Amino acid sequence: MKPKILDTQEIYSGFFDLRQDLLENADGLTLSFTSLHMPSSVVVLAQTPNGLWILNREYRHPTGEVLLGPPGGRIDEGEDPLTAAKRELHEETGYYAEELQILGSCHPFPGICSQKIYYILAKNAEKKGEQKLEPFEFIEVELKTDAELLSEMQTSSRVDGNLCTALWYLHKNKEKDGILPCQ
Repeated sequence: MKPKILDTQEIYSGFFDLRQDLLENADGLTLSFTSLHMPSSVVVLAQTPNGLWILNREYRHPTGEVLLGPPGGRIDEGEDPLTAAKRELHEETGYYAEELQILGSCHPFPGICSQKIYYILAKNAEKKGEQKLEPFEFIEVELKTDAELLSEMQTSSRVDGNLCTALWYLHKNKEKDGILPCQ
């Protein structure tokens, strides 16, 4: 079922890697296939002790838009998803949480990209410092109630899809772990 890889060429290496493979199927047909290769990443669905969602309003250049989404980022080499989630939450928001759990994971763009995303719940996050943003991260932190978040998601198209997926995983896990979803 898997095609044979006859040849691989790295087209670009940087923030992501772009690779072109020459594939051959069982019938001997060949296809040139270009794909992105990126490290796994985390998306952090974080709440304060009083139940406010910690969210980012962040400029996302490919869309040309400022989108509402959860904190998150790449998992460094040798780093586990929960450690990466703690680090990214603190760097992007200044909040820190001890109570983290993996809600689920998926490959969001498997037709073109190798990246796997882990969706993490961070409970009882507290402000412990300032943001430590990279030079081209433009992030404003916002705290929202369940009602405010749901309202914005229903009325705006400027929402990062990772937020929707994270909330779906939260809802999926609610009965198993006694977690309540947005209402």
